[in-house]
Amino acid sequence: VGMLFIYEETQPLAFWMKNTYISLDIIFVDENMQIVTIKKNAKPLSEKMILSNRDSMYVVEVNAGFCNKYFIKSGDYLSYERTLY
Repeated sequence: VGMLFIYEETQPLAFWMKNTYISLDIIFVDENMQIVTIKKNAKPLSEKMILSNRDSMYVVEVNAGFCNKYFIKSGDYLSYERTLY
């Protein structure tokens, strides 16, 4: 389980952990659905900006350790199904 952020256009993106009480893996994804940056084990409650190495259109936040557990790395591709209820 995670959270997906979708932006209208590709752009430089940055996240922080200011109000987040658990460590996360933050995955930045470009318009082609390719992972361009992964910040593993982002520090809870930190105001330090976490930047993508390249412009991104999507960001996925998952529990820390998820990327290691499932061998997710930069250069991999993301896919998802959109379901409306």
